[in-house]
Amino acid sequence: MTVLMAAPLLLTLTLLVSGLAKLGGRQGTEEAMTSLRLPLRGLHRTVASLLPVTEIVLALVLWIPSVPLQTAVAVAIALLMIAYLVIIARALTFEEPVECSCFGTLASPTVSRLTLGRNLLLTGLGLLTVVAAASGAMTTVLVQAPLALIGLGITVLLASALTALSVGSTAPDASPAPAVARPGSALGPQDAEDAEDAEDAGDAGDAGDAELVDYERSTTPAAVLQKPDGHLVTLTQLTAQRAALLVFVSEGCGPCERVLDRAPEWIEAFSPVLQVRFVFSRPVDQLRERTTERVGELAMHDLQFTARSTLGGRTAPSAVLLGADGLLAGGPVDGGSTVIEFVEEIRSELANAQEQGELPSPAP
Repeated sequence: MTVLMAAPLLLTLTLLVSGLAKLGGRQGTEEAMTSLRLPLRGLHRTVASLLPVTEIVLALVLWIPSVPLQTAVAVAIALLMIAYLVIIARALTFEEPVECSCFGTLASPTVSRLTLGRNLLLTGLGLLTVVAAASGAMTTVLVQAPLALIGLGITVLLASALTALSVGSTAPDASPAPAVARPGSALGPQDAEDAEDAEDAGDAGDAGDAELVDYERSTTPAAVLQKPDGHLVTLTQLTAQRAALLVFVSEGCGPCERVLDRAPEWIEAFSPVLQVRFVFSRPVDQLRERTTERVGELAMHDLQFTARSTLGGRTAPSAVLLGADGLLAGGPVDGGSTVIEFVEEIRSELANAQEQGELPSPAP
């Protein structure tokens, strides 16, 4: 009986944690649904809003002492766990790792075999919960031995908390705060030593740029990208005349799709001061039509993730600003929101540089 009652208690705790974690992260859930390639994309926002509430309600209603109601709710929870299991198993067949945000901002977001094992366990708990509800065991314990059930619940809660503390947080490290070098020294062809001198001189006269001094510019690494016509180009060749903002993205990745939606706006805003390149892990001629509509001819191919790895990017989306002086001018940064914040900071820096006459203002 103890084992049978532990199943709904563990499942209730899981649903509550999952639902509460998702409540403040609707965007993350919506992006996870895109990354998991779930159908009916137009409904993702609605589902992302309703899912956490649904999980919390199911967890609470499960304990109303009524056998028919408990059985119906238990079946609904079991079906939900089975659906999650199928989605995760399918995601493991994708070419690139997927981030699922199954527990909102908690736990590791990357889908792995460990994720599959967790969902297998949850599915098993869901089936045991159906047995506990349909047999009347849950109602009997609730009515006849509520104190024993509370004691078991406390034990399960403490055991779960102890396990979590022992294992430690598996949440990914936060991406570093976006940093951008002064545009006046990085966006035009210039000797590296002169660029550093110009940067130091500019920073010395402006206390508001103190944060920029903390960004240590390093030499642009020797990495290669493939252009749409198939030719290979080094990062140094790419930035010989103009600085380049490289945005590393993957099709179907939720945060990447949000970044790609900003592509037309960024391309227009930065041209002709700065070139924006969207770098994919697959050849350009294999990209979807929707993708090419947004990035045009500015797509490039990163063979085996070599350029992203060399530049320090850890995942997609990520971004880095390469100066035309042979030095990194900003980044790398990882994550959808961080990349967007990074690009907007670059826009702000460019606008300030144009107002101060460091860069030419855009033609009216």
